[in-house]
Amino acid sequence: MARVLELALKRAGYEVFLVQDFFSGKEALAEPWDAVVLDLNLPGGFGLDLLRHLRQDLGKATPVIILSGLKQERTILEAMRLGAQDYLTKPFSPGELVLRLERYVAQR
Repeated sequence: MARVLELALKRAGYEVFLVQDFFSGKEALAEPWDAVVLDLNLPGGFGLDLLRHLRQDLGKATPVIILSGLKQERTILEAMRLGAQDYLTKPFSPGELVLRLERYVAQR
């Protein structure tokens, strides 16, 4: 799935930096990004902990779009409370992700 999204985002003109696990994601968040597309189920940790780190520890307002197979209301609400701009549940269309991403990147 990550490779499909990477290809779709590159075709839409985005530069993509793909990380494979929680720890490399945490390191990558220290860099300045226009936006973050974040899966919640990551090897080594939970994506909401990365969102919490981005907002609370790093104090960054970088737009974040969550992608997840988790559809429980409490998970979605927690993501939004932590500052996610959007939450897409799997399965989703790569084209829909690109359109939503354009909305947030254009605001910066």
